[in-house]
Amino acid sequence: MAVTVEEVVELVRLQLGRGIVRRSDRLMEDLGADSADILNLIVAVEDRFGISIDEEDLARLATVDELARLVAARV
Repeated sequence: MAVTVEEVVELVRLQLGRGIVRRSDRLMEDLGADSADILNLIVAVEDRFGISIDEEDLARLATVDELARLVAARV
């Protein structure tokens, strides 16, 4: 199953309740996500794409694009 960046962007948009999300957006700084939002987003990503994201990987995620690349690499 190939994952597109657009699928991840849409999931981020829905989870964070944002109107517009760009690949370059930083999850916390640009989209206003707090730690609880990030946790809920990661759970949604794991459920949607059937992957697991560990704490080490989570600590390196800053942008929507980084999340999309991680998901694509794990699927």
